[in-house]
Amino acid sequence: MSVKKQDNRLKKIYFWGFVVYLAAVLYITVFSREPGERRFDMEPFRSYILLIRDRNYFYAGQIFLNILMTVPYGFLLPGLNVKYRSLRKVTFMGLGFSTAIETIQYITCRGLFEFDDLFNNTLGASVGYIIFVVLHRKIIKLIDMGK
Repeated sequence: MSVKKQDNRLKKIYFWGFVVYLAAVLYITVFSREPGERRFDMEPFRSYILLIRDRNYFYAGQIFLNILMTVPYGFLLPGLNVKYRSLRKVTFMGLGFSTAIETIQYITCRGLFEFDDLFNNTLGASVGYIIFVVLHRKIIKLIDMGK
């Protein structure tokens, strides 16, 4: 398979993966929630403090899910555009993406605008980028095998 064909197939996979991912995130973070009150919590690492101090394991789940939610973002973004193939750029874009989600939740009253979510989502995007770096070449090889 030519490199150009390979690139086109791979870009299509990343593109449609990104579209499905964005739709899922919007559904989970906005559309699946009932409107409530407009709230925010900018106390840094509040969920970590409550997890450790009070041994409230609910927060462990919240932390883990917020990190996990943006791992695909950090993985798919550099696959879509070589311009985003650096940890610094993906981390910065992950922060912007998380800020957009939190802002939409705040404006629509469908979630809490929270510092910890910003931190955890940004961390998740960074983890996703690291996974991209490790797996991208292996994905290319799999596509070549399926000619």
